[in-house]
Amino acid sequence: MSSPLIEIDKLRYTAGSNPVLRDVSLQLAPGSTLGLIGRTGAGKTTLLRCMLGLGFPKEGTARLFNESAVSLSKTAKARLGYVPQTPNLPASYTVYGLLQLVGHWQPNWHADFAHELLRRFELPGERRVSALSVGQQQLLALILAIGHKPELLVLDEPVAGLDPVTRRIVVATLAELQADCNMSIVFSTHVLSDLERLASHLAVLHDGQIELMCEADDVRTHLRKWQLSADQALPERLKRDGVLRYRKTSGKTATLLIDTRHDIRREQLPGSIDEFAVGLEDFVVEYLQ
Repeated sequence: MSSPLIEIDKLRYTAGSNPVLRDVSLQLAPGSTLGLIGRTGAGKTTLLRCMLGLGFPKEGTARLFNESAVSLSKTAKARLGYVPQTPNLPASYTVYGLLQLVGHWQPNWHADFAHELLRRFELPGERRVSALSVGQQQLLALILAIGHKPELLVLDEPVAGLDPVTRRIVVATLAELQADCNMSIVFSTHVLSDLERLASHLAVLHDGQIELMCEADDVRTHLRKWQLSADQALPERLKRDGVLRYRKTSGKTATLLIDTRHDIRREQLPGSIDEFAVGLEDFVVEYLQ
């Protein structure tokens, strides 16, 4: 069995006196795609930066390719690709010039592939970076991150500024790379449809902690949504094995996320129950409410 590509153990990070990450631990196997989800301020960007050695935790460790993230070797860095939420590209370069510059110092650069991506994303090669739109700069940053076909690609809200057509092209390109190169991907996103197309695993980050990490197929196969309607007032909280989320929608109605691998007897709950299948988008919306 291969060792984990990413190993994070009991990571703690503070901004001043404010805790941002609290005892975060996760592992990811090679070839996996992890969708990191959570509300604004949950700590997603901080976790990605610590994962890459760009943020320095107060406690805990982060390892990539079996190396400490804060002291990665040149060889390990050459196996990585990263697109931050707001790319900071040199404004005076042309698109062609910036691709050529990165190609000089990236030992595994695939120039033909990078130029094919320019054509696919309809980016003007002669235009200066300063003249590109926000969405075009995101696309250029993505090309720079995947032009060497990295083993691990880390994306922080990679398609936030793109129109739906371009977003679909980008997601299809990432899916192709993963299939062709066994590339692993870690991405944070608020565009929930991306989870359906890309994610093999999900991690829910809430208030600086990983509340749940699971395989995407487990959500589709084993999770159900129950709509509970009762003739009496329902409790404010319901703690029971297999109940992942309980949310009152009124005094006598509630929504539950159920893991069917647990023996949850309907007759133990008051009222009637309507059951629905759960897709990844439904799961995220219900879990984060």
